[in-house]
Amino acid sequence: MSWFPLVLGFALGGGALLSYRGFRKLTNKELDDAARRQGFWSLNGGLVLMAVSMVLMVQAKSQ
Repeated sequence: MSWFPLVLGFALGGGALLSYRGFRKLTNKELDDAARRQGFWSLNGGLVLMAVSMVLMVQAKSQ
């Protein structure tokens, strides 16, 4: 059994969790604007992590 799909699955799940946490921080009205804008980093980082994981999954499947 290869460890590569396991790592990609963890990366996909971690990216989804990071995006969710960033989105929740952006929509939290109790925080001030500066704190809410920090949620963009988590949201964008999670989206990038999910995209890279999906691209690598497609490339690994086609080989």
